[in-house]
Amino acid sequence: MLSRPSLTAAAALLAAALLAVPAAAQDFASHKAAYAVTLLDHGKPGAPIGTYAYEMKQTCSGYVITQRLRLDALQSDQQTQMTESLDGRTLHFEHRTVGGGRPTSTVKGEAILNEKGAGEAHFSQPEGKTTTLPAGTMFPMAISRATIEHAKARDGGFDALFFYGEKPKAPQSVNVLIGKVPKRLADIKIPDGAEALAKGRERIYYRGGFFDTDSKVKVDSPAFEMSSLMLDNGIELYGTHEEGDGTGIEYRITRLEALPKAECK
Repeated sequence: MLSRPSLTAAAALLAAALLAVPAAAQDFASHKAAYAVTLLDHGKPGAPIGTYAYEMKQTCSGYVITQRLRLDALQSDQQTQMTESLDGRTLHFEHRTVGGGRPTSTVKGEAILNEKGAGEAHFSQPEGKTTTLPAGTMFPMAISRATIEHAKARDGGFDALFFYGEKPKAPQSVNVLIGKVPKRLADIKIPDGAEALAKGRERIYYRGGFFDTDSKVKVDSPAFEMSSLMLDNGIELYGTHEEGDGTGIEYRITRLEALPKAECK
């Protein structure tokens, strides 16, 4: 279990500096992938429960991300669409959840950071809600960039603030720990036909603990933890999401396809 991170001023400044890393310095591959999802019970894999689909397109101005997590056994369908600017300062987001065949929630809006890495998120659903984003806040692609930069620097990890708009609340503090690829994941192979996407690419393994920052009570345990095995071009091969009570999901890649590169002048 990860301990609660202490976000010092230095860590916040580091996060803000990494947020400003030019996107051109990081080679992300536009792609779409599918994953098989199984249950997790205190780290032990269980029965198949659904599927996860992910698509990322890099455009001339940013990244367009589409995600869909279908948990058939729970009759749950979660869909997300996000557009993040290349400089990591603007995020448009829309998150939809369907349960039992009926829509249960929709959250959407826009988040903007200034040159110092601070800003605000405005929600159109729920209408009128706003959230303050402190300096050092990172959006999804920016934190992926930072993780790869730290992995290549071999420095073991970093602390940051993370926001992707799933709820109108403050960003979560995240403690990212980067380590060796576990032996149990050594057998994860690139799907047939997609070998070119992985040729010459480094595999990066990390774990992250996510802590709520808007709680009035000090919490020493993360709200949830996740882990990921990804290539250094942003393609994820494996991941987990584990709640505080020990339940969660594990997903492994089953299909992978390259998408056309944007032709930018």
